[in-house]
Amino acid sequence: MRRLLLPFCILILLVHLTPVGAQAQSDETITFDEAVTIALDQNTDLQRAINDVQRQDATIRQRQFDFGPNLNLSTSTTRQFGRSFSQEEGAIVNQTTDIFRVNANSSITVFDGFNNIASLREANRQGEASELNLERTRQDVVFTVMEQYIALSQSKQEVEVRRGEVEFQEQQLEQIQEFVDAGARPTSDLFQAEADLAQAEQQLLQAQREVEVNNTRLIQTLQLDPFGTYTFEAPDVDPAALEMREYAISEMLDNAFDRRVDLRAQEANVRASEAGVRIAQSNYWPSLSVNMGYGSNWSSTVGALPGNTDPSFFDVLDSRRGGNIGFSLSFPIFDRLQRRTQTAQARANVREAEYALQDRRQTVALQVRQAILDYRNAQKQLEAAESRLESARRLRNAAQERYNLGSASIVELSQATRDFTDAASAKVQAEFDVAFQQKRIAYQMGTLSPDAPLAE
Repeated sequence: MRRLLLPFCILILLVHLTPVGAQAQSDETITFDEAVTIALDQNTDLQRAINDVQRQDATIRQRQFDFGPNLNLSTSTTRQFGRSFSQEEGAIVNQTTDIFRVNANSSITVFDGFNNIASLREANRQGEASELNLERTRQDVVFTVMEQYIALSQSKQEVEVRRGEVEFQEQQLEQIQEFVDAGARPTSDLFQAEADLAQAEQQLLQAQREVEVNNTRLIQTLQLDPFGTYTFEAPDVDPAALEMREYAISEMLDNAFDRRVDLRAQEANVRASEAGVRIAQSNYWPSLSVNMGYGSNWSSTVGALPGNTDPSFFDVLDSRRGGNIGFSLSFPIFDRLQRRTQTAQARANVREAEYALQDRRQTVALQVRQAILDYRNAQKQLEAAESRLESARRLRNAAQERYNLGSASIVELSQATRDFTDAASAKVQAEFDVAFQQKRIAYQMGTLSPDAPLAE
């Protein structure tokens, strides 16, 4: 009895010591607006874009301070021993001397061939580009969340369609069972009905799996705790969003060229590259700077001072203080063609940035045109799906009546049922595809607002 009691007590103790979160995790419900907020706070791509903006801000501040002077304060202590020339005695002496020095130095660049002006302009353009890229990244993150929410909603609607199919097949199986028991139908019809029910259950399981896959994708996008349990509440598709809208491609392209922040960011990169050319050309100019200094020193060999036979440490520093001011002018004459090489490289960078801008414009135009064409196709697919569903519904009802009257086979009824289920699934996909393609147009146009992504 004791052998059985000891393991039981240990098990009870372990259960009580197990953290509550490990025993049962609460199901956290996340709405679409909450998901967008979480993504904008935690998405790593967005955090990297924010970090880039902060780095560019630091560079801009550094370029601004390049216009001002620098200031250095230095101090040193030295002990000299052995023979040295004593200025006080005017002879070579053998002694040990302690020396203390303190100096302040400052310099300012008066002219450097406009290098500091061009450097500040380059930093400002790069900072502008990083801020615009940050805004586009925000749009990317919100659009990704929206896309995954739409996919999740679609998969949930697919589950409802498949669940309805299972319920219908169960009712159909019960009815056929009654027909078989009454001898009105052969046993093979019962086998076919059982096979149809099994197929419907399998398709339901696949639809439920797709829901879990979409849940996992959202957890990854939002950087949520993978050990948590979450329920994502997606907004319903607005019926107004399914209405046909006309888009003029030429007008949409002009608007996209004006609104796409990534295109404006590339334009800022071109201007930054042009400033890089002026930075390289500044090496052809002379440079002028002003240097100033002020300091003092103390020596242990200092004797009496005029009017002071026993000077203190600060009296000696005061008596030896002094300063200097100077100008430094430099003319570049020959630098082994480094200036020419740097200027050529800077101009090549400008051309590369212009090529990238041209490619970006072509990409934007293609994305907008493709989004409009996909939207039009989605609208046509929705119209076809609605007609197909209505026809499939009438066909299934007719096949059911004919089967009940004994004028149709189980194969015809099964085929009509599958056609209706496929039509219902196609309509669900078409509805969500229209809603998605409409938002995709806003995204490709650059008008998708991260603060109100569902707004028109």
